[in-house]
Amino acid sequence: MAEQIKPFTPHRILDVGCGSGHGILALFDVLGKDIQVVALDENPVCLKAAAQILVEGGVDATFVKRLKPVLTTEGFAFEAAPLVGPFDGRCTLVEADICNDPGMIQALVNDSSFDLITIWLTGTHMMRKFNKDVRSKNIESDGMHRLYVQNRVYELADRILKSGGVLQVVDRSEAPTTEEMRDDCLNAHRDQASVTSLDVKTLEYLPYDEPQTSRTPMIFTPSTSGRVPKQFQPAITSVISIKP
Repeated sequence: MAEQIKPFTPHRILDVGCGSGHGILALFDVLGKDIQVVALDENPVCLKAAAQILVEGGVDATFVKRLKPVLTTEGFAFEAAPLVGPFDGRCTLVEADICNDPGMIQALVNDSSFDLITIWLTGTHMMRKFNKDVRSKNIESDGMHRLYVQNRVYELADRILKSGGVLQVVDRSEAPTTEEMRDDCLNAHRDQASVTSLDVKTLEYLPYDEPQTSRTPMIFTPSTSGRVPKQFQPAITSVISIKP
């Protein structure tokens, strides 16, 4: 995933949904130690794990804890502490909800100096379906949630990327081994990007085998064509878009 964006030589990076932090380490390993990363995740357990992983990997990270969960009649929500940039540390881990966090969005817009945004292998935890904002959008599956998050990131990328900046969306999917399948995937991303100025450019993929562990398994989501294969080779797909 990191190798795909190495040719663009980004310096300032926003990573959406950093999870355990291994992806951030990959960015530093591949792109060099001089990059700056701002990483977002709603889950404080993930952020604490990421901070530890980064320290063990030789990367100093600042953890900004700012979300307080509150219960409402419509589901749980977050009270978010103010967030003020610029984020000039080597790596800043920010507790933030990409779906409903106006303070975080405004802080990133005020910064507006990112060369790259990454959103890798978006997932969701079991409690997410009880989130007030998720419920209000009638999001009924993990696949719908993944697309909703990606759509928000496309819109955010249009606002905070520099001219020539890169958005990289990485998913697990069926390996796009034919021209029809590649076009199907690219057209789906072009539809997502249609409300922005971003230009969807390339699709690359790497076949892989689903780990036989207790981790969350891959659930197939039909593409825009509606095609549902009986059997398929899983792959990691990387779609690159450029801001004019």
